[in-house]
Amino acid sequence: MKKFGKLLAIAALAMVSYSASAELAPQWEKGTMVGNVNVGFLGGIDFGTTASVDYVLVDEWWKGHFTVGGIVGLSTWKFSSSDKFRYIAASPRCTYGLNITDNFEVHATVSLGVLFSAEKWDDIDGKARKDNHVYSFYEDMIGCRYFFADNLAVMAETGYSDRMPEFRVGISYKF
Repeated sequence: MKKFGKLLAIAALAMVSYSASAELAPQWEKGTMVGNVNVGFLGGIDFGTTASVDYVLVDEWWKGHFTVGGIVGLSTWKFSSSDKFRYIAASPRCTYGLNITDNFEVHATVSLGVLFSAEKWDDIDGKARKDNHVYSFYEDMIGCRYFFADNLAVMAETGYSDRMPEFRVGISYKF
């Protein structure tokens, strides 16, 4: 949480300093939908991918836009040939975004949902073990999108995510 606070403070300062020196681009209109597909890596997590959808609920809020949507994610964690952990996350998602220019958008997002796990490992005696769990899922991320076409963008997000990649890159499509 400390890390997120620092990242959010840096993003807020960047937004405030930019908005003080230049006029912001028009924000997304209410009803706009944006789909995102990302891949990422994190420490022991070998691979993770997420897909999310954002729907603009409020188009002029604190000079930005407020979206609601959902996110699903899949990640694998492999320590050895016998120790494998797979996670699936599903969660609603809330995002505040700010269009800095017509092509560049920054955003902060929060998700709280559910995480399913399938775990397989060898215990200290070498005996194979399996277990499944359901956990709560939480993530807070900051990110940006650069639209190189009217409705197609590259994006990056970083922050805290529970068993999903904490740094991810991908594409966004604006409907």
